[in-house]
Amino acid sequence: MATAVTTATAPVTQTVSAPQAPTPAKPGKSVNPFSQLGFSASVASLALPAATYSHLARSQTGILVLTADDSAGLADGWNVVVQTSAFVYSGGASGADIPAANLSVTSAETPVMTSGQPVDGTSGPRVPSTSPVGTLDTARKLVQANATFGQGTYTQSFGVSFTIPAMARAGVYTGTLTTTMSSTP
Repeated sequence: MATAVTTATAPVTQTVSAPQAPTPAKPGKSVNPFSQLGFSASVASLALPAATYSHLARSQTGILVLTADDSAGLADGWNVVVQTSAFVYSGGASGADIPAANLSVTSAETPVMTSGQPVDGTSGPRVPSTSPVGTLDTARKLVQANATFGQGTYTQSFGVSFTIPAMARAGVYTGTLTTTMSSTP
């Protein structure tokens, strides 16, 4: 039995602006080239509000919406992991990059079926028994389905928090969120 794997990336942007001119953060959107195969995962949106400069560290919270699609009906079971890169600074004030560990999952909602097989509370799709809550500097399993379950399309919302270091320079910080779906629970 071959293992199917698809990977998609999405930009994640956090804007830190001068106190007199806050601007909204750009939402992340992934485009998954494997979606036509009926086996894919992607981040529909990750919106973080803009932050103004501060000499104190602070956190911005938002919602990450994940879509997992096994409409191909592989029936092998599957899991989705997500990981982010460091947030690279762009701006004119010689700012430093923000580490990937500053983006974390803070909560996980139960997956919701949008089409296909209904969600089964025990076999999935479901939140993994090992909590998905934590930093995204390493791959973190967010959702899984056991064999013969999860044959359809599902969305799931996650609370996220982005910690902006004290005295982070005004500018835009952009990271890449990588979403990988594998055909093993």
